[in-house]
Amino acid sequence: MLKIDDTNYFSFESIGEFSSDNEWIHPDRVLDSYELIFITKGEVFIREEDENYELYKNECILLESGKRHFGYKVSKNPTSFYWFHFKTDFKMPFKVYKDDEYYDVKYLLKKLLHMSKTPGYSSSAKDSAALLLFYELSQIAAATKASALANKIGEYIRIHADKGITVETAARHFGYNADYISKLFKMNFGMGIKKYILSERIKKARDLLLNTELSIKEISAQMGFSDANHFIKFFMYHEEISPMKFRNRYFNTHMNNQ
Repeated sequence: MLKIDDTNYFSFESIGEFSSDNEWIHPDRVLDSYELIFITKGEVFIREEDENYELYKNECILLESGKRHFGYKVSKNPTSFYWFHFKTDFKMPFKVYKDDEYYDVKYLLKKLLHMSKTPGYSSSAKDSAALLLFYELSQIAAATKASALANKIGEYIRIHADKGITVETAARHFGYNADYISKLFKMNFGMGIKKYILSERIKKARDLLLNTELSIKEISAQMGFSDANHFIKFFMYHEEISPMKFRNRYFNTHMNNQ
């Protein structure tokens, strides 16, 4: 057992690689350890307590200690996967995870499997290698969650671009502070969130000018401006043309191209 600090520990139990070319179903059992299953071929159908999971190549699942799990459906195709048992009091970083960049995870699993079968490796060495694998999975899962959140924020901005949205209103909607979502957005899209909001607002303004018969005053109100003059100044500053001239110049061209 590897003692991390006064409150946390991590202990490697066992690891193996399962393979079957015949029909197969996962056994029914309750373990006193966590189990990680990483699919390398085929599919696995597992039920844990009252939840069903379908797992395919490069997907993995963390099965919890003390909870019943079993196969709820037969795997009819050739199936193979790594299984890894461990004990810890760390919070599990994910339940099911799809690994598109699986080489590091697969390499660490192979390394840990080799260590478990090779005499001479101490228990602490195997604990450390197992903990490294756990950390790697935790970091990948965290990055995946962050990327998914950034995509949700981007979609929210696109949908509400005509509602006078700000970084602060987006942050409140998702329950984070403005600095956090700004850094997250920049990291995932390479563009500042304020710049993205601005580009989406301009895009929306162009769309309303070219695809509707709304007056400038009506568009101004729909875009969340306090009056038409503010909208006109905003549009002229960023497009170097007034909204009315933009509509007159491009409306006919736009209609002819449809």
